[in-house]
Amino acid sequence: MTVQIGLNGRFFPANWRPALEEIAFAATHGFRALQFQGKEAGLRPEHLGAEFASLRAAMEAAGITPVLEMVVRLDERGLTADGLTPLAVLRANLPAITGLGCACAHWHLVPDGPLSDAAIARLEEHVGPELRAAVGLAEGQFRFGLEHNEPDLRLFGAPESCARALEDTPGLHFVWDINHTIPAHLASFAALLRRASMLHVSDTALPEVNYHLPIGLGSVDFAAVGQLLRAADFSGPAILEIGGLPKSGGYGRDSDAALVDSLQRLDQAFNDNPAL
Repeated sequence: MTVQIGLNGRFFPANWRPALEEIAFAATHGFRALQFQGKEAGLRPEHLGAEFASLRAAMEAAGITPVLEMVVRLDERGLTADGLTPLAVLRANLPAITGLGCACAHWHLVPDGPLSDAAIARLEEHVGPELRAAVGLAEGQFRFGLEHNEPDLRLFGAPESCARALEDTPGLHFVWDINHTIPAHLASFAALLRRASMLHVSDTALPEVNYHLPIGLGSVDFAAVGQLLRAADFSGPAILEIGGLPKSGGYGRDSDAALVDSLQRLDQAFNDNPAL
C-alpha cells in the first residue's frame, strides 16, 4: 500500500503560478498527485497558463496523478447562484478532467446559506439522481466521488448521510477530508475507506475543524490515521489542502516550505517511509 501524497495546486487569483511550474515543483520534491480546481463554467487552459495536453504530458513524465475538485455552492433547490445543477457543473468541467487525464474528480457540495434540517434532508435526497448520473458520465474515464463537509455545514456532514449516498449510488466514491472530521466521526468515516477514491489532508485544532493548518501545527494524530489507511488497504491520492482560511492564519500558509515539510510528515505517518 502506498498513499500518493499530493498538493492542491496554487491556481487561485491571489496565489497563482503557471501550472507547468507547479508540476515542476511537485516533481522536484516527490509529490505524487496534483489537485486542480474546477470552475462553475468549466476549467480552461487560460486558467492554468498552458494547454491541457502539455500539462498532461508533463504530469505523466513526472509520475504525478492529476485529480480535480468541484466546489459547488447550492441553494435549497439544488442550484448554484447562476442556476446550474451540479451535473451541469460536471459537464462543464469534463474537457478539463479528460484533457488533463484526471484519475479522480469529485463534488464538494456546500450550502450557499443557512438551511433548516428539513431543507438539508430534502437537498441530500434531491442530489441523489445527480450523483447517479455523474457516476454514469464518469464510467470508464475517471473515478467520481463525493466529499463530506464539516458537521456545522450539515450537507453530507455526517457519516450516516455519506453512507446512504454510497449505498444508493453504486460506483460512487467517497472523498474523506481529515480536516473536516470531528473525533466522534473518525471511526465511522474510516469505515467508508473501502469506497474512498482519495483524501484531503491538513491539520486542525481538534475538536475544532476546518483550520487547514500545515501538518504538525494542529492536534490530528496522523499516525493513527495512517493505521486506519493501512487497515483498509487505501492507496489513492492524499491531497494537502493547507492555508487559505482566516482561522488557519489566512492565505499564503501553503508555502513551498510548508508543503514540503507536510509531505515529509505525511509520508512517514501514512507510508512509514520518509519522503525522498
